[in-house]
Amino acid sequence: MPSPMDDGAAYADLPPYTVRESRRARRVSLRITFRGELVVVVPRRYDKRRILGLVAQKRKWIERTSARIREERGLIGPHCFDILPAHVALPALGEGWAVDYERRLGKGVRLRELPPEFEGETGHIRLSGDVDDAEKCRAALRKWVGRRAAERLGPMLRDASEETGLAFSGLGFRGAVTRWASCSGRKSISLNTKLVFLPWKMVRDVFLHELAHTAHPDHSRRFWAFLEKLEPECRAIDKQVRKAWKMVPLWMD
Repeated sequence: MPSPMDDGAAYADLPPYTVRESRRARRVSLRITFRGELVVVVPRRYDKRRILGLVAQKRKWIERTSARIREERGLIGPHCFDILPAHVALPALGEGWAVDYERRLGKGVRLRELPPEFEGETGHIRLSGDVDDAEKCRAALRKWVGRRAAERLGPMLRDASEETGLAFSGLGFRGAVTRWASCSGRKSISLNTKLVFLPWKMVRDVFLHELAHTAHPDHSRRFWAFLEKLEPECRAIDKQVRKAWKMVPLWMD
């Protein structure tokens, strides 16, 4: 692979990118978020000097994919990232929450859960305070989603563990950008709080996928054969899960 010193023209006008090192990655992969941010995922100990050349080689794919995402964002509207929700649906939990905003004096934003006002709602969320500050409201909503995920997804994963007989040693939550979940060598599972925005069928597939890693830590044929015994449609569902980032609302970014 040529270096930047060999052919400077090949590296001109390359898009900015973020590098993320993954313990489980076997090869380099390029991902573009709905915000249009390019993320390069590399295995541990990967020679990062090679990344520039790889991005240059994938220039056409990056441009084509970025254009498609810009078009999708355009269908939503130019201010799509500033829109605050009036309703929050959490399909994985079977919940729907109405949201309203109450302007009050103060610099912060407080979020409260209230009894449902309308039939069919799970509950009602009220944000009060400096609600003209959209970022403060988004931060409060993201924090609330994290709490709901921890409260509900943890017991659901434990149920799946008991159902399959596959035990895990620990559980954590985070708002990752490129991964739905992970399982460490010590059988500790980390779940993405954004899973609550996916249908239960996909979430269950993620659970089974990570639980299967407690028995087979890689993605070998033995792993997939093992997972297919737990969920015969796992490969098809896994493809759906990989594309499910569009289901996550923009205010979660």
